Amino acid sequence: MPPKQKITRDMLLEHAFQIAKEQGIMAVTSRSVAKSAGCSIQPVFSQFPTMEELRKATFEYACSKLMQEILENQDSPDFINRTNIWLLNLARNEPKLFELLYLSDSFHSANLWDTMMEWESNQKMMSAVEQKYGLTQEECRDIFIRGFFMLFGIAALIAKGKIEVSNEEAVDMVQRTFMQMVDSGKGKRI
Repeated sequence: MPPKQKITRDMLLEHAFQIAKEQGIMAVTSRSVAKSAGCSIQPVFSQFPTMEELRKATFEYACSKLMQEILENQDSPDFINRTNIWLLNLARNEPKLFELLYLSDSFHSANLWDTMMEWESNQKMMSAVEQKYGLTQEECRDIFIRGFFMLFGIAALIAKGKIEVSNEEAVDMVQRTFMQMVDSGKGKRI
């Protein structure tokens, strides 16, 4: 008789991630993960004693997995635009994941900036913008927050099926607004 396969935490999280991706985070339960993994609920409970822990770990797993996707383009000269397009595509093609990352109870912060800077991709974009445009950290912070709200608003409307806008149109709007903010930031120092 072959030995039983050990069900690891990462295996369970991958199943939970797939469930969240297809059905939303509320569909991630001990039973649904066990069923997807083809095991009893015991391995799930041994790794995640509460539903809250399972869903929190699923959120963190999704963040880590998706950050890897974003960072694949970090050396590209158009890294910021590629990241913007990535977010729009996530909203358009994976609305349940977009909802998990940005609209669920898992995403909340009293300080948006600190939350944004936890993401390595945002740190890299911030550094690139500071260097390319000669802006101070405070100017970059202001631009990033305003730009995030604009891009996020477009993406949220796409994810909820409220608007139809191409990636090209959305990125163009964001780029033009970004450049206006950069020029405005530089103008204040003159």
